[in-house]
Amino acid sequence: MITMKDIANKYDKTAPFYNKRYREIQEDKYKKMIDFPVKGKILDIGCGTGLLYDFLKYENYTGMDISLEMLKKGGFAKKILGDCEFLPFKSCVFDFVFSFTVLQNLPSYKMISEAYRVLKNGGIFVLTTLKKTYKEDLINALRIFKMIDKKECGEDIGFILKKAF
Repeated sequence: MITMKDIANKYDKTAPFYNKRYREIQEDKYKKMIDFPVKGKILDIGCGTGLLYDFLKYENYTGMDISLEMLKKGGFAKKILGDCEFLPFKSCVFDFVFSFTVLQNLPSYKMISEAYRVLKNGGIFVLTTLKKTYKEDLINALRIFKMIDKKECGEDIGFILKKAF
């Protein structure tokens, strides 16, 4: 079974070339998934080098990742080294939570309930995962949210979800 330490080591090794290899792919996903105004407090779970920050150009952004080397490459101020299955935030503090191409690396869907916990009521959660690893049981895990949209975005399948009152 893959551990969070294994995941961190994998991404620490890819940090030096991550942006060059993945920037265009990730930006295509952002364009397809974020077709609405973004305001308020943002959390980017699995932010890596901060490509979403570069795309949004939005200052009220907090990036969290398990890879210290990836975080070191990011040009944003609020960086948190941490495990997305145990988010180090109070409940109901973010207006938007984003997680692009992270879920397939995790041993469980616990990140989904953690995203729900830290979102404000009415907040939006944008989640993508690789199509090749997508399983229908993910839909059950997402039922705590109201489904706004489901769409394909490159190699991923994406979900736009709302924390209903």
